[in-house]
Order: sequence, then C-alpha cells, then structure tokens
Amino acid sequence: MTGEDASTLGHIYLFGTLAVTDADGASCTPKAQKSRALVAMLALAPRGARSRIWLRDKLWSDRGEEQAAASLRQALVDVRKSLGPMAERIIISDNHTISLDLNRVSVDALQLLDPARQSSPDDVQLESWPELLEGLDIGDPEFEEWLMLERQVWHGRLETALGQRDLSPKDRRANGFIPAENKRSGPDSPDGGERRTTPQRGSLTGWSVALLPPSISGDAFNAASLPDMFTESLVRSLLEDGELAVCDLSRPDLSAATQAAAEFDAVALAIQVGYRFSAHQAHISVSVHRTADRSLLWMGGATLERRAIETGDTSASHQLINEAMDELRRYFIARSEQSDDAAEGESLFAAVNAMFRLSRNDLVMSEASLRRIIAQRPSSQAYAWLAFLMTFQVGQRFSDSANVTEQAQQYARKALELDPGNSVTLALVGHVHSFLFGEYDYASGLFERAIRANPTQVLGWDLYSMLHAYAGQPEKGLGLANWARHLGAHSPYRYYFDTSRLINATLAGNHRVAIEAGEQALRERPDFNSLLRYLVASHAQLGDIRAARSLLDRLNTVEPNFSISSLIDARYPIMRTEGGANLISGLIKAGVKK
Repeated sequence: MTGEDASTLGHIYLFGTLAVTDADGASCTPKAQKSRALVAMLALAPRGARSRIWLRDKLWSDRGEEQAAASLRQALVDVRKSLGPMAERIIISDNHTISLDLNRVSVDALQLLDPARQSSPDDVQLESWPELLEGLDIGDPEFEEWLMLERQVWHGRLETALGQRDLSPKDRRANGFIPAENKRSGPDSPDGGERRTTPQRGSLTGWSVALLPPSISGDAFNAASLPDMFTESLVRSLLEDGELAVCDLSRPDLSAATQAAAEFDAVALAIQVGYRFSAHQAHISVSVHRTADRSLLWMGGATLERRAIETGDTSASHQLINEAMDELRRYFIARSEQSDDAAEGESLFAAVNAMFRLSRNDLVMSEASLRRIIAQRPSSQAYAWLAFLMTFQVGQRFSDSANVTEQAQQYARKALELDPGNSVTLALVGHVHSFLFGEYDYASGLFERAIRANPTQVLGWDLYSMLHAYAGQPEKGLGLANWARHLGAHSPYRYYFDTSRLINATLAGNHRVAIEAGEQALRERPDFNSLLRYLVASHAQLGDIRAARSLLDRLNTVEPNFSISSLIDARYPIMRTEGGANLISGLIKAGVKK
C-alpha cells in the first residue's frame, strides 16, 4: 500500500518483533508463533497472496498433507480471532489461496518500496535498524530458509532506502559484472597459502576432464591474480553441470608427475589455458584436446583490460568459459549417443539436450531419461532439471498444470536439499518458483545466490530476466536477457536466450528489438509457439499487420486452439502485468480470436 487514508483498517510491523494493530493502535497481534508467521508471510507475499500448499510446506514441512492442512486451518482461525472485526475485510481465503488485502492495511516494510512514504532520518544507521521478524522462531527448516532469504533481500532494500548502498556494482550487474571476493591465498589466509577450487567430486557418468598447467607469457604485474580467478570460474562451471569430474593438473605441487600421467590417461579431454600479458591488456586462450590421440578439438580466446582485472572484474572472460563448456557438452552428448555403456548412454547432458528441442515427444523422452538418472544416481541437478522441464509442459500446455506443478514443487525442494549452493540448481529452482507459483521474492533470492555463486552461468541471468517479465519489470529484464544472450552467444540453446529477449522487449514496448531477437530464434525453432505469439503481437503493434497475420497462420498450425481466452485461462504470470495487456492488445490487432 502506498498511502494511508480512512480505508486503512490496521498496521503490520515486520521490523523488530512482529506487531499488528488496528487503526486506533490497539494490539491485534496473534499469540501463537505460527499464526504470527502466517501473517508475516502474507504481508511479504506478492500481492499479499500465497497458495495453501506453499504455506503448508513452509510452516509444517515435517507433517503429512492432511495434518498440515488442518494445522493451517487452525492457524488461520487464530489469526482471524486475533484481528477481530477487521479480519472479515482484510483476510480473503478459498480452497487454494489465502490473501491479505494490502489496500486495507499498512506494512512498514512495504513502505520502503514507496519513495513517497520513506521518512527515515538522515542519521539512521543500517546497523541500528531492527532485524526483520526478530525472534520469530518456529523450528521448521523450510520457514527458516525462507526467513533467511527474506532478511537478505530486505537488508539490501534497507541499504538502498537509507542511502548506504554503493549502487555501482548493482548498476553494472545488468552488464554481467558482480565483483568477486578478492581473497588472495597466502601464509596468513585461512587456506594457509594452498588455494583450493570447488571440490572435485566424482562425475555421475564416469567422465573426467584434465586441467593442464597454464602457459603464461609477458609481465603479469598487478594482474597476477587472473590465472587463479579464471581457473576457479572454469572449474566451478565444469563441476556444477553434474556430469564431469575434474583432474586438476594445473598446479605442479598437487600431484607427482607419475601420478599426473596416470590420471591424464584416465580422462577423455584435457583443457589448456594460456595467458599473454601486454602493457594494457591480457589475452586468454583456451584449447580442448582429446587425450586418446592428443588431437585439438577446439580453441577460443578473449581479451581483457588490465585495469578491469586489477579491480577483480573478469566478466570479459565469461563468454569464453561458456563457449568452452558448450564444446565439452557437444563432445559428451555425441559420445553418449554412440556409447553401448548404459551409464554413458544415460547422461544428463543428453536429457537436457532433448528437453531444449521442445517437441512433445522430446519432452517425454527427456523426462523419462531424467527419471532413470534419478533412480540410478540421484543428484541435485537431475531433480532441478526435472522440475524445470515441467515449466515447459505447463507453458506449452502439454499436460495438466495442477498435477505437474505439485510434482515440480517436490522435485525443486529435493534439488535444493541435495545441493543448496549449486548455481545451476538455484537458477532452475528459481524459475520454477517464479513461473509456476509467482513467488517472486523467494525466487529473486535464489537467482541472486545463483549469480553470486557463479556469475559465468548463463541460466541464472536468463531466467532472472524472465522473473522481471513476470513481475512487470520488462525493461530491467531486457538488460539481463541481453547479457545472458551475450554469454550464450555460441550455445546450441541460444534460441532460448533470444526468446527471453523477445518476451521482455515485447512487454517493454521495444518491438524492433523484439522482432530482431525473435527472428533469430525462429530460424532455429520455427515451430516454437511462445516465439510466434510474441512476434505476432510485436509486428501488429508496429502496424505490420501482413507480417503479423502470416506468423499467426504459422501459430495456428502449431497451436490450433490458440485464443485470447486460452492465454488468459492458462494463468501465465505475465498476463497480470501492463506488458501482458499490451501483448493481448497486439494479438487482437493481428486477428487472434477472443
């Protein structure tokens, strides 16, 4: 709520100990901790609404469905009783959703988002500000995780509101730069001078790659940290896919020469990184070799400004890491398709590749493969990809959304349980929660964690851009989508990143950019219905009705029952935004039936 008037029935205070008062200041705060938590979760929810399933999972995650449902009903009765007469006017509930009418109550935290309502004194310090929901402890791990993420989100918002945030890194985030923690290894550092990258666990398929000692030429003065930073980013990306183990031979002190030779013979591919320093720049080259015959499979490079390196900014090398990863995936997908070995033939890479072909049959094949992988060797990434696949099934209208969304929620939770720090998992689960459940604050926290964990990972940027589209902020989303498309410029799935650019640009009213992005994607996926929908609308909004109707004919072939009502009935989150209204307007201009 952005202001207070005669219609304000009560006030909710979330900073410090939770408190609820009526318009006269009389306390209406529920006494039970879980009832208080219920009020807080509704007050911080998008539009004040949460599904009953979501609330049960956060407050009673250790109970069976029936018991959790009964407990939620009892907590809701307690909240209504505490609120007294105003409960009838501010609490709305049905069989699926519980809502708090944010137009009838003021919430102190939400006033931070409205500049007209911010009135904090200039001398207020962030350190002295009360903690969000101080002392609210209900002993449920799901709630604790939610509360931790909310505190993280609101800490950032407080920094902004109090004018104590350095905005420059955030502003640059849309261009792909998140400052790395500049921790140098030395005798006084926690690692005792022994730098370690991400743990090098065994792969699911038995595939391994070797990281060879780097070649370095030129004077690395003040930029000597580049090899360590680039190696750490590369190794993290290699491991987070979930299919590869890394044999790190880049440090001579890590293994004896004889051991290194034995390890080298056991891996499929070897990666060589070279660094060439000049007065103002550093050039990185990456080459991938097949160990069986030492043949060169691929080579790529990137040039970085030394001034950027000295400040810890290596974002100019992130596209190179993604390009190298794409080449490795192509190699291992081909290998799995040709292999007679069951473990190699059933690979996560191949399942994901089938998923992104997007046809109904390919999605069925991908789902079956992911379920077999989970049965044989369960992993965080496999569960996350299975949950993500279900967003395709809903978006393409291939299956019953109610049943699919419930499964997606279960798989997303399991993925986070297995590896809560994996950037691929965080990004995929973030998309599930934003697209299927509209839980934008929670999903935003997951995306921020994904990007901080691995800013080279393209999925985090791309799917975060779509959250902004769903939340009615397509201009910001387009900036994120542009960076994702840059990182994934050589990806076999770049059409997907172009689709994110198309959607955000259409919703933002930037129809020329939308058409440019959409046409690039359409060349690779001519039957992708999401592409066709937005291209039809953008052409119509620019007045090119002929092109719009030509594309509409193609859309009707792919999706024969497409109409405005079917789009609205599907309850896509975008439909509730201003951009969604503009999309519908364009479709109607093109002749889409209502």
